[in-house]
Amino acid sequence: MTRAPHNPDTTELVLKDEPATRVVVRGAGGDAVVEKTYRNRGLRWLQSLWRQSRAQREHGHLAAIHAAGVPCLQPVRWSERRHLGGVDESTLVTRLLPDATSLKAVLQALPRDDHLRPDLATAMGALLARLHRAGFLWCTPMPRNVLVAGELARGALVVCDTPACIAFRTPIHGGRAARIDLFLAAFSPSRRRDWTASQRLRLLLGYTDGDRGQSRALWRRLIRRRPLQNVVERALAMAMFTYILGRARPRSNPTDAAR
Repeated sequence: MTRAPHNPDTTELVLKDEPATRVVVRGAGGDAVVEKTYRNRGLRWLQSLWRQSRAQREHGHLAAIHAAGVPCLQPVRWSERRHLGGVDESTLVTRLLPDATSLKAVLQALPRDDHLRPDLATAMGALLARLHRAGFLWCTPMPRNVLVAGELARGALVVCDTPACIAFRTPIHGGRAARIDLFLAAFSPSRRRDWTASQRLRLLLGYTDGDRGQSRALWRRLIRRRPLQNVVERALAMAMFTYILGRARPRSNPTDAAR
């Protein structure tokens, strides 16, 4: 991977620097970007053999989601460094979204009965609906992978991480595959700690555009769903549509930028 020469006038803010991940904000104003580098060691390196790097996958997912008009981080480019067929490290660059906070941090800060939580739940359901109608199964619709952009009371939700996304050729809204995301977003044990029952219902209402009958039907299916069932169905979907049948949308080129 080729890095740009050091420029003392370039603004750089390191947000995270851990063995597996480094996140840096570069530039200022409208030119600011976020550079996220994934480092592979040991088992992670072995798992990367002859596969697309994580940065390449995420760039392709975000570019397709952005092109479909779903709110997400705008990808700029990706790069990688390999040897012997494995990925040593890969880097994804996206436009900086100013004044954005992760939904996870927001939910941790708000009391469970705060008046803003129902609106956030509705917005989360609506975001999932837009993805599913565009034919994307997110596979990781957790609060840590969502950004709240702008003022909290009027903020919009934005997709920010898509490491395991699956792109289908047709919409999946309300279908069997969609339940994988809905369970992870609102009905898994972790999400039941994040959202109250009434907030989970608001999420489903956001997903169905306020259709109470469809929301109740989804509720009955999801409340009976077990975590292991969801894990198995998610793994099978990823194996079938990512590795066996191939990607439904064209792969991105490292020199391409999302338009």
